[in-house]
Amino acid sequence: MANNLVNPLFIFTFVCLILSLFVSHSSCLNTNVTGKAHGKDGFLPALGTWYGDPRRPGSGGACGWADDVHYPPFSSMISAGNANIFLHGKGCGDCYQIKCTRRPHCSGYPITVTITDECPGACNNVPYHFDLGRTAFGAMANPGQADDLRKLGQVDIQYRRVKCNYGKTTIAFKISEKTNPNWFATSIEFVDGAGELGYVEIAQAHSTNFVKMQNTWGAVWVANISPSFHAPFSFRLTSPTHKAITAYNVVPHQFVPGKTYYSNVNFW
Repeated sequence: MANNLVNPLFIFTFVCLILSLFVSHSSCLNTNVTGKAHGKDGFLPALGTWYGDPRRPGSGGACGWADDVHYPPFSSMISAGNANIFLHGKGCGDCYQIKCTRRPHCSGYPITVTITDECPGACNNVPYHFDLGRTAFGAMANPGQADDLRKLGQVDIQYRRVKCNYGKTTIAFKISEKTNPNWFATSIEFVDGAGELGYVEIAQAHSTNFVKMQNTWGAVWVANISPSFHAPFSFRLTSPTHKAITAYNVVPHQFVPGKTYYSNVNFW
């Protein structure tokens, strides 16, 4: 009678093999590949360098934030990223923990940085390259070792993506100096959580009709408008996970191009 019974292990293995033909990751054959790839703490290897004037902390140029990155809540804890990190501007605002372990320079403790710029060209010679601002690069060092760490020029680092947390800071809208009655543009800063936005829509004064904006570069969103499209402007912001919040009447009636206006919302 035992000879007529099919081995249960054989059945399990056979089913798993069949399932693997139809799905990319069969739960039957899952050997925790993610855990092995990311390590126990979720960090992955990358190359770290630093850029800019030795007396200045870095830039927000390719994301549209200019010198705002020098001040809270960015506080110069910023980095440029290569193509796999910057993602044609979609990576602007993403937050990462970064650490280095080279002795005696590195502390081994993670710092948190925001992607605010692009590192093109040779930065793409490796899969993942963080070109940190001066302040952020030095923050990876042991006490008294920041200058010595920067003298190395580059160091192997480990990184992992984390949620952005700007405390009580609300989402801000930096109006482009090129904004005019027919064209409106703003860079959007200090987005908690994902750090980036999936969709942005704008509505004029006393209207609930939101118009979709276009993400033209970096963290800059634009809309073609007309002189009859009047401020104050409200914005409906949607995260990549489809969570939506609305910032009402953020940009006032007599707004000034080049100025930054703060909302009263964030993805808390």
